[in-house]
Amino acid sequence: MGSTYTSRKNSKLLSPIRLGQMNLGHRVIMSAMTRLRCPGSVPKPIVTEYYTQRASKGGLLVTEGMHPSFMVEDTMMHLACLHRKKVTDAVHAKGAFMACQLWHVGRCAVSVSLGGRQPLSSSATNLGYHNRNTPGGVAVPHEIAKAMTLQDIQDTIDDHVHAAKCAIEAGFDCVEIASGNGYLLDQFLNSNTNLRTDNYGGNKENRARFTLEILDAVIAAVGASRVALRTSPWGTVWLPLDPDPIANWRYLLSEIEKRGIAYVCLTQPRADLLLEEKTKIDNIFTAIKEGKVAATVEDLHLRHFEEVLKTTPVLANGNYDSENCFDEVEKSEVDAIVFGRYFISNPDLVEKLRLGKKLTKWNNATVYITSVANEIEGYTDYPFGEVEEEITVV
Repeated sequence: MGSTYTSRKNSKLLSPIRLGQMNLGHRVIMSAMTRLRCPGSVPKPIVTEYYTQRASKGGLLVTEGMHPSFMVEDTMMHLACLHRKKVTDAVHAKGAFMACQLWHVGRCAVSVSLGGRQPLSSSATNLGYHNRNTPGGVAVPHEIAKAMTLQDIQDTIDDHVHAAKCAIEAGFDCVEIASGNGYLLDQFLNSNTNLRTDNYGGNKENRARFTLEILDAVIAAVGASRVALRTSPWGTVWLPLDPDPIANWRYLLSEIEKRGIAYVCLTQPRADLLLEEKTKIDNIFTAIKEGKVAATVEDLHLRHFEEVLKTTPVLANGNYDSENCFDEVEKSEVDAIVFGRYFISNPDLVEKLRLGKKLTKWNNATVYITSVANEIEGYTDYPFGEVEEEITVV
């Protein structure tokens, strides 16, 4: 007997929304995700296939992070972006939109991937882990980062501007600035990793300065309607939870609200790249009970941040599935939902959500593959439609 589903085609999640200059046909967004299929940051034909498989009329796809600086990866940004024109053209041909995420990883990089140069961060700290995204895929221990000088900061602002201009020239509809998940801008926002005593450290206003200066410079270069930002107030990826996330991110987002950008994407407290949902929440509960975080267990939500974004569209990501993705949009708590791994394993995710079909689970073992021989595995070989049984409409 086939399975039963209920159509959700009249859900608000599947209704139009305007984000900046993009008139979307629905509110199911594909997240930026590292996939390691672009050696040298130059996309192969399978990258075009991957994104066009997941493109839907009026949909928005966010690319895997593009390195905006030579101090992230030794590549030529302009050339790399222009190579993506084939990708954006193919996505546009299907009636979809595409955003380019600008992603400076800071201390998460290692010098072997930077031509021997020392990774940069807000302060001289060590992540204390290892990086496998290296030549040959060899795991290399992280090292103590160089505390950025004022010149380094200005150079990085300029790098983001250059990268944003290149992205728009390559046909992207928008750039999304990565300011969460433990990467460079998060390393400035978080007081555990920002130990500076100058105008970029200390109080929350100073720690937010770098993010806001990059945002302002990119807005001046390409326009606010073509700029977005992603951040993770409750994030514990690659750094400890900030001691006062509510106050710090409310300030940051209240400043961003003034700038009229296309959208802000917020990560749910439950989500973590490295931890199971229960472990992540338990860890935060423990930190709160031990007095390490200025919050209560009742504060573990996004409403503190959503309420300061009165006119800026709010996207939410983090452990959404075919059951929990509808209500928050229906109640106007958020404007759209961003899916990551379910978009990997369901190229027709939007249609499955529309019809209430069962979602295919992703294979963790093939999310990151650098071998040329296996590059399509877990990338462009996921099937369309339900794979286990037929369905019956009710």
